[in-house]
Order: sequence, then structure tokens, then C-alpha cells
Amino acid sequence: MIKKILRYSLAFLVFYALAFAGIYHLYNDNLPELDELENFQPKQITKVFSADGKHLQDFLEENREILTYEEIPQAMKNALLSIEDRRFFSHWGIDIHRIFGAILGNVKSLNPTAQGASTLTQQLARNLFEKVGRQSGSSSLEATMASYGRKIREQITAVNIERLYTKREILTMYLNTVFFGYDRYGLKSAARYYFDRDVKDLKVEECAMLAGLLKAPNTYNPRQNPEKAIRRRNQVLQAMAEAGKLPSRSYKALQKQPILTRRGQRAETYGLAPYFIEYVRQILIRQYGSGIYRDGFTVRTTLDSRLQQIAEKHFDKEIGIVQERVDKFLAKQDSAAGLPASAQVQAAFVAMDPQTGHILAMIGGRDFSESQFNRSTQALRLPGSSFKPFVYTAAIDNNRFAIDIFDDNAITIREYNGEIWDPENYDKTFLGPLTLRESLKRSRNLIAIKLAQEIGPQRIKGYAQTMGIRTPVQPVTSIAIGTSAVRLLELVSAYAVFPNKGIYVEPAAVDHITDKEGNTIFAQKTIRREVLRPAVAVIMTDLMRSVTDEPGGTGYKIRTRYGFRPTAAGKTGTTNDYADAWFIGFTPHLVAGVWVGMDDPSLSLWKRQSGAVAALPLWVRFMKEVYRKVEPYRSRARETFDYPENLVTKRAVCKDSHKLATKYCPHRDDDLFINEGAQPSFCPLHGGDKKGAPGSRLQRF
Repeated sequence: MIKKILRYSLAFLVFYALAFAGIYHLYNDNLPELDELENFQPKQITKVFSADGKHLQDFLEENREILTYEEIPQAMKNALLSIEDRRFFSHWGIDIHRIFGAILGNVKSLNPTAQGASTLTQQLARNLFEKVGRQSGSSSLEATMASYGRKIREQITAVNIERLYTKREILTMYLNTVFFGYDRYGLKSAARYYFDRDVKDLKVEECAMLAGLLKAPNTYNPRQNPEKAIRRRNQVLQAMAEAGKLPSRSYKALQKQPILTRRGQRAETYGLAPYFIEYVRQILIRQYGSGIYRDGFTVRTTLDSRLQQIAEKHFDKEIGIVQERVDKFLAKQDSAAGLPASAQVQAAFVAMDPQTGHILAMIGGRDFSESQFNRSTQALRLPGSSFKPFVYTAAIDNNRFAIDIFDDNAITIREYNGEIWDPENYDKTFLGPLTLRESLKRSRNLIAIKLAQEIGPQRIKGYAQTMGIRTPVQPVTSIAIGTSAVRLLELVSAYAVFPNKGIYVEPAAVDHITDKEGNTIFAQKTIRREVLRPAVAVIMTDLMRSVTDEPGGTGYKIRTRYGFRPTAAGKTGTTNDYADAWFIGFTPHLVAGVWVGMDDPSLSLWKRQSGAVAALPLWVRFMKEVYRKVEPYRSRARETFDYPENLVTKRAVCKDSHKLATKYCPHRDDDLFINEGAQPSFCPLHGGDKKGAPGSRLQRF
């Protein structure tokens, strides 16, 4: 028997030697050059930060973070070397003892590939260079030769690695590149994923589990196969004890410990602002391609983490309230009505700096883990009455005035295709003659439609697109009540034109990018262009201020119910059958928008879930906390909209005729007018000096 084993061993040694010589020449052209080994750089993660310096997320091809040798716990070094390569610090890349032992084992099993003898350095060679580990062959003989060819390529590369790097460098490189399962590469990433802790805080038994994973990450996965994971971990602990790296008492005690992996919460798993991060990632992909996963960029975004945290806090609460209302409604319905038994409410939120265009907060849905569809940048939804400011903007810019009277009464419209349309107001009532200010404040559909007929849908479309709406807009009469779908981010950026006095600023998510050497490779340049006469923007701002500040305004409850005090303006929006609810509003320093609805536009939020009910509460909760807690907003809470004297003038208006007042008009009010261009006529009802009263001029405030 001994002679037989010796005979087989000699044969295997001869075979191995011949294979080594032959395969070296055969596969030499597939081996990494020395300069590849010497200049090897592991793929670097791109780190993404908020504007205020908070680490948000990493972009990486392999989920990897780099450790130094000193940062690796001694317990991890002991566990790894005990189970994988005990003679690591004494061999030169190839362990002759293990090779001979593997040959004897293969002889006994009569299987030439049953056992390997890979050192850590060989494994590193295979991990770093794909071509080293390449194997082909279909027949049994071909497969055997291919297996030995791979081993020999590993060994040759391992020897070269040992010539260029110290043992400490090799061990460090190995633990920074090895695969731990679940798309985790490197010890640091694995420690955070499996145990939700830093590497320095790993316990001995946790190090043993991680070292045990390396043999087969899927097989010994503690979440999928806990029993196998415990057995493998205990094998590592035993190996540590046998190698003198763990006292027998500790070994026995640690074997009894369960494996307690910890999965982070949603916020921890995806980090802050996952929809915004994905939006940034897509931007970077278009600019830099796959380089963002390997080149180690540092990306400073425009996001303000403080505002994002406030938005997410109130988002979950307020949209949860809407969900409760929907659930209660559905629970009361007869199944014969054909309504679904349940329906998930979705929502989106965007906050932006109107002066810079910087996106400060973004939420694209209720749960990024369930749906990565970003409803703030991707969803096309009907804006309803939140589109009306574009109609009124076109009117004001074409010689209409806030005091002009339109009759809020029934109207019949013959569409271009010959169909008859009888539009209605939201409340299905008529209020008779109203000024444009009053009609926008109360969101009267019929007056907006009459304005659209007068101005022309094509012209309104031009204003909307010039101000930032990028989605196609249909130039039909119903444009007045928002029948062309838009994206929330577009609508928010278009509204920013108003407090920015007619200047459109392109929305920006990335402020600047530096490479791994710290060189700036991108710096955001604010793209600004005038799209609206400044005076028109000022007038429109004041008209939308009436929405939030005056009784009867659809946004008035931000003052009465929620007690929001800073200067604000905005517009609600509700579509037919309550499928979409909107509120877009702004202060002098901040513009934000909310959309609420179902992903399926055929489903509604059901009765009375208007923009003022479903969307406005989130907006005002967000704004109220920002202006109460966050600088510089807190110190600027008393600032108001600017009404430049060179642009607009406050003049007296007769409340009876809604024309400029004369000195004889008994009932007066004030309103704003553009200084240049067409001017309204004077009151025809009260005689006297038609030059009228001079009217008071606005002061800057």
C-alpha cells in the first residue's frame, strides 16, 4: 500500500512539474506584467456629501472601503491566517508543505483536483486579476489541465506579488479586495453590513464568522444558512485554538455564542435622501460613465441635510394621514362599487433655493426600497389649478390688471374636434363678477378658462415653457386648468421665477466634484436667464400672496390653522376626481412643492382630498420648522417680498368700479400696478378730477 501511494505521489509530482513547465509557456501571455502588479490600484468608491458636509452615500462598482494594516483587528488577522494560511509570514507566495499535502490527499481520493493548496497571496492574485483565474475545458482531461493551469498562473503571479510587496501590504490588500457576499468587498464593508459596526469594534467570534465566509460566501451566509454559518465559524475558532491564537477556555465559550447579525433600518440602509442620491448618480453617469464607480471622486451636492431630515420627518407623518383617510373611505365602500380594497398613497417633495437653483431637499416616494421611481423628477402628472399662475402671468404681461373684472358664470366651449365642453368650478358654484386677484385667490376655473380664451392657449404654452416647464404642453383651452402633465421639479423651478423677479435658474443637484488627488474636475455654474419682466414677476408674487394671506384664499389656512408667519405665496392644485393634489409655494428665500396621489392615475384620493387638504399640510409643516430652527432662514423669517419702486406702484382703486380711484371715490382699496406700459382707466362712476388721487407708492420692505 505504501509503495502504491509513493508510486502515485511520484507520478503526481512529475505530472505537476511537467504541467508547471508546459503551462507556464502556454499561459505566460495571460499573466499580469510586473508593472501591472506594481501599479495596481483597487477600485475606489465615489463619496457623496451634502452641501453642509454630511456623508450621504457611496457610488461603487464593488461595495468596498479601504483599510490600513493598523486598522485591521488582530483577531481578524488571527482568524484569517489560522483557517486559510498559517505559514503566510514564512512562505514566498507558494506553500510547498500544503502543495505536497494536497497531492497526497488527491492520490488517496484518486481525484487530481480534489484539494487545492492556495495561499492568501494566490487568492489575492486570483481576486485582483481576472485572467489569472480564467479556466476553460469541457472534457475531463481538459478540465483537469485547465484547473492545474489556473493554479500555476496563480502561483507564478503570487511569487511576483511577493517580490513587490511586503507581507503586511499583501494581507491588507487581500482584506480590502476579498468578497464577503451580498455585493460586499473588503472587511470594512462586510463589518458594517453584517454587524452594523466599525471594524475596530468587531468581536472575536464575529471575526471568525467573517473569515469563515470567505470559503463560500453563499453557503455560509448567516442570514440564509445560519446552522452552516455557525459550524463554519466554529471551525475557524478551532483552527485559531490549534494555532495558539485563542485560549481553549475562550474557544469553548465562543463556540456556544449565537451569530447575531444586524440589519440596519431603511434610513440606515439607503441613507438620507435616497431618491436625490439616485438622481445625482444618473447625472454623474451621463457625464463620467462607469468612472464614478472606480475613480474615487468626492461629490459635493446641493442638498441641505437639515432641510432633508425635516422634510422626511413630516413627509412620513402627513402622507400617513392621507393614507388613513383613503383607507377609511375604502373600508366603507360596497365591494360592488368596483373600488379597490386598498390603495397606496404616493407623494413627492422638492425644495429649492430660488436664487441659486440648488435643490435643497427631495423625496420621490414613500419607500425607496419598494420603488426607485422618483415621482419628483420622473412622474408626469396633471397639475390642475397649480398651472393657473402661467395663465395669469400671460394676462398680466399682456395689459391685464389685478383689478380687472371677469364674470364667474357658466360657459360652453366648442372644442376643436367639435365636441361641446361645459367646464365647472371646483365647488360647482358661480360667484359672479370677480377681479383677477380674487379669482386666482379662490382658484375659479371658469375665469381662468375665459382668460385662456382671450390670451390664446399657444401664448400661455410659450410662457410655461419659457419659465421652465420642459414636458410637452397641449395648446388647448383646458390648458387653463392644468390638463397637460408636468413633473414636480419643473413646476417648482418655474415657480422660483416669481420670487427671483423674472429670472429662471436651472435646477442644480451637484455643486462641485474633486478627483482622488483633490483636484476640482467640476464646479457648478449657475445658469440664469431672464424669462419674465421683473415687474410682472413682482405682480404675480403679490397675487399669489393673496392665496395664502387673505380670507377665501385656497392656501389661507397656513396662517389660520398652522400659524405660519413668514411672508409666503403659492398656489394649490387639484385635478378631476381628486387624482392629484398639489401645493407649490415660496418665501423670499425658499420655494417648495408637494404632489400627492396614486401611481395609477385612474385612482383618486377620493372626495375632499384637494391640494389644500392633502398637499398643503406637508408644505407648511416643513416651512414652519425650517424657519423656526434652521439658519439662515430663522434669522430671515421677518423679511418680506421686495416691491421695487422703479418697477411697481401701489395706487388707490375704487371698490365700486374696480378702476383707478378719483379723489371723489368713497370706497377705496389699494393694489399694485406696473410703472411702465399700459395703465388702467379711472373710475367712471364718480365725477371730479379724472387725474385721480396720486396713490401711495410702495416702500421697500
